[in-house]
Amino acid sequence: MKRRTALQVSIGVVASLALAACGGGTTSGGSAGPVDLTIALSSAPNSLDPAQIAVGPFLNYMDPAYATLLTRKADGTLGAGLADKWGYVGKKNTKFELHLREGVKFADGTPITAPDVVKSLKYFAKGSGPAGAWFRPLTYSTPDSSTLVVSSPTPNPDMGALFTPAFLGGAIISPAGLKAPKKLASATFGAGPYVYSAQQSVSGDHYVYVPNKNFWDKSAVHFKKITIRVMPNVNSQAQALKSGQIDLMYGTPDVAPTVKGDKAITTLQKPTTWAGLFLLDREGTVVKGLGDERVRKALNFAIDRTAITKAVYGDFGTPISQPAMPGYDGYSPAAEKTYSYDPAKARNLLKAAGYGQGLTIPVNYGSFDPSTTKMIQAVQDQLAQVGVKLKLRAAANFGGWINDLLSKKYAATVLSPGMGGDANFYAQQGAFTKTGIMNLFGVTDPDFDAAYARLAKSDAKSGGAAAKDLTDVIVRKALALPVSATDTIVMHNSKLRGVQFPEGGAQLTSNTMWTTR
Repeated sequence: MKRRTALQVSIGVVASLALAACGGGTTSGGSAGPVDLTIALSSAPNSLDPAQIAVGPFLNYMDPAYATLLTRKADGTLGAGLADKWGYVGKKNTKFELHLREGVKFADGTPITAPDVVKSLKYFAKGSGPAGAWFRPLTYSTPDSSTLVVSSPTPNPDMGALFTPAFLGGAIISPAGLKAPKKLASATFGAGPYVYSAQQSVSGDHYVYVPNKNFWDKSAVHFKKITIRVMPNVNSQAQALKSGQIDLMYGTPDVAPTVKGDKAITTLQKPTTWAGLFLLDREGTVVKGLGDERVRKALNFAIDRTAITKAVYGDFGTPISQPAMPGYDGYSPAAEKTYSYDPAKARNLLKAAGYGQGLTIPVNYGSFDPSTTKMIQAVQDQLAQVGVKLKLRAAANFGGWINDLLSKKYAATVLSPGMGGDANFYAQQGAFTKTGIMNLFGVTDPDFDAAYARLAKSDAKSGGAAAKDLTDVIVRKALALPVSATDTIVMHNSKLRGVQFPEGGAQLTSNTMWTTR
């Protein structure tokens, strides 16, 4: 049961990206000075507790009230937050030191100390939130009241990322909040530039944040009020954006074209996840053939990724044959040339592996995502042409998909909308390491493990090459069947500035960094 729970919440991270459409609020539209910011999301948060909530668009509920130890700047580098100095200790990528900024306080006015930070991180690690697993192996020491040293039992080349909003572990909770954890679900106890106003909010409908009088940098408070509106219908959100009732929403391939040419609205798009098949049964437990590398390669040669991507995702997808996307450290141009569309070669490989008469692969997927349904049906049709039958199992909702997945009856699956959009060390952990949340059969591969270990120990100079090497191994050994890189789409009021995807990242810059001034 523990594994099931962890899987549900972890996959919620990526699933929340798909839920992303937004809805309403009001912006004054003034040319200078603070204004109100209104963001629309398709779903209310399951909780306001940082240890319980998923990331993706749900970060918009956390950003205003919970300052993080570090931030991610638009150029992709780490920036200061509650900590103003940070870095590795030694060269093993196992110790990381953070120094708290002088004079920082929680919203209730109490000073923030290093021991407070440790207590918050330990609470976070015990929660069911998707990023908590990254913190459970960590240990801490506090040489003084403003210094924190984090130790990891295994090397991590990007430990600073854990203390940015993308991993939520840096969303530090006050001692008052930790003493009353039940209150964390419906109130905020952070040190961010805003505080949640329960008096002005209606749970499930809209969530209002007002300036924190104890925030350390008043110049960073750009709005009189931030409102998150819950609007399940993405078409309604688009209408609200056009009429100025909201300032930002997450679009879909169907809705985004409806605002094209409207100068009052700016549209951003970036590949953030890959769609395709996770080949779970790489040791051939359910389908013996999948344990043969030649069979897995045959599947990759049998797919016309360009045709599928165009038909399913249109202008918001990119054909791809690797579990990394352009713009991220693990993207490998060399790997992308490995599998051209070649059905004849696929048939030859299947014949050489002893499957000239074909084989059947049971696959589960979520039919609640129309794009996923279209994609897997197209893959099914193309594989059938080389003698591979996909026996599809559709789940009408996310819980049903998880139940099917955990049954271990399915040799492959489709995660909607997929994984990716992060440094390769984090992006590939879930699917390919022995304990990864999407590695249901606990499969290991010595070449993958060796490449992952090299990336873990890499430094800034060698990290890029190590990240690409890891991708090359995954592709060379055909450990997955990627089809398309799919975009996250953001549509916002053109007067709003600072809204952007950081270089090498899939999460938008914090909404507290946006401004109309």
